[in-house]
Amino acid sequence: MLEATLRDRAKGLVQASGRSDVPPFMVMDVMAAAARIEASGGHVIHMEVGQPSAPAPKAAIAAAHAALESGRLDYTSALGLPSLRERIARHYRETYRCDVSAERIVITTGSSGAFILAFLAMFEPGDRVAVTVPGYPPYRHILTALGCEPVLIETSSENRHALTGDALLAAHRKRPLKGVLVGSPANPTGTMMSREALNGLISAAEGAGIRFISDEIYHGLDYAFTATSAAELSPHAVVINSFSKYFCMTGWRVGWMVLPQPL
Repeated sequence: MLEATLRDRAKGLVQASGRSDVPPFMVMDVMAAAARIEASGGHVIHMEVGQPSAPAPKAAIAAAHAALESGRLDYTSALGLPSLRERIARHYRETYRCDVSAERIVITTGSSGAFILAFLAMFEPGDRVAVTVPGYPPYRHILTALGCEPVLIETSSENRHALTGDALLAAHRKRPLKGVLVGSPANPTGTMMSREALNGLISAAEGAGIRFISDEIYHGLDYAFTATSAAELSPHAVVINSFSKYFCMTGWRVGWMVLPQPL
């Protein structure tokens, strides 16, 4: 009898929280199945995950090797290495002709870590945050896990699956939104918004008091025209990026945020 009671209590100690009840990210499930096939000697052509085919830059590999050989890898400041933050600020000046202070840059464990921190800093449980459909599933999964309500706004091929200011404001009129998250170039559609379209969307959002988050992880992988950063258009937008895609450093797990000064 006592043993049964203890077992029942133990079950209660390891029950998952309600916040963990989010749908699986199917890409990772497919990747795990592919890994099992490879482990048994099978050959797999990977089309499930956004893994660049090129290696990390030689300069990054050499710097990492030198750091490991130095014998010490110490704690950094909470916001990241000052030298890295300064270099990213320079990247915005050189690439976007945009003056971003290094004080506004925060280093994160990949873009996923940046999304979690940004959502925690910007939203309260119950806040409604708009994301597009089709869209990147972890956006809504992370929001749900943090107690926010993802609001799905359908896009269509008629507007290249780009979110418009009119569509955003229509959703806001139904029930007020606290934020909106947009990727450009977008996953999975590849849609990249023009400077004018992105500026119009940001203006519509900020005019309605909707906080704007820009996922720019695919910047640099553009061909027809250069991607515009939300940091060029508004000091109030939150920009999220990482070294994973353009710099081919997915496993390094290094990302960053550009935050408004108050955050």
